[in-house]
Amino acid sequence: MIYFIAFLAPFLYALTILIESRLSLDIFKKPATMCFFVSLTNCLFIPFVFFLGMPTLPSLQHIWLYLVLGIIDIAYLYPYYQALKKTDTSIVSALFTLGKIFVPILSYILLKDILSDIQYCGFLIILFASAVLSLKHPLHFRLNKAFYFMLLSSLLLSFRTVSAKYLLQTEASWINLLIYPNLISGALIFAGLFFKQLRKDIKKHRTIYFKKFKLFAINEFINFLALITSTFALSKLSPTICAAIEATAPFFILMIAAILTPFYGQKFKEQSVPFVWKICCFIIIIIGVICIEE
Repeated sequence: MIYFIAFLAPFLYALTILIESRLSLDIFKKPATMCFFVSLTNCLFIPFVFFLGMPTLPSLQHIWLYLVLGIIDIAYLYPYYQALKKTDTSIVSALFTLGKIFVPILSYILLKDILSDIQYCGFLIILFASAVLSLKHPLHFRLNKAFYFMLLSSLLLSFRTVSAKYLLQTEASWINLLIYPNLISGALIFAGLFFKQLRKDIKKHRTIYFKKFKLFAINEFINFLALITSTFALSKLSPTICAAIEATAPFFILMIAAILTPFYGQKFKEQSVPFVWKICCFIIIIIGVICIEE
């Protein structure tokens, strides 16, 4: 049952990535503005966490770590939205697998997790496939800018995953991980209003935001469910296994895009890299994931 819940997370994240891709490409040209409205909408779902359980007061020595998690929840969005503008949505999702390289390293440093040789091979395989996947052409060895944006984004998220596992081991409350980082990130987004240019762009797009509010709400509700499933899975499984399972998100994106394309036409950015080339890279990534789980 726990693995079924764990695999729900990449499926739900795949849905949110597709929705955010359309919002980012068609409406909000500045990633910072997109970050503001997404985070603002996400705040609406924080009260629903109380239906799952009551949080406990965090210890004073761990408050700073909740603050770091809240900052990461906003910080990773900027390079992520930049990457969505540079390449196919499924490739951006696949590049999240770069974080699988950092998770075991950080797990070893912070949690003293020891890896086997085959797991190290798996991480190298994933890194290789992700790098090749981001090439604009199989024979042109120049990395797409999306690779560098997602390298930063996935590094932030991998640090978040390991830090969250550390909190789960010390405070044993997955509800706290849903509540406090979200409260902190929800408060921090208003700091963006102190920047004149961002404030002007937010004001410029507020009418569009209200017109698209239903889409934002649906997206953040799905993202909220994804956060619940991924956090609960992390409380039961190791960070490495959770990271490996989340590497399947690109397959869900291709599957959903293939189902929706006959109804909505070419609404998804899935054209810059040949489909067969992506499938080959995804298969290599899965081989790396299997090695990780050994």
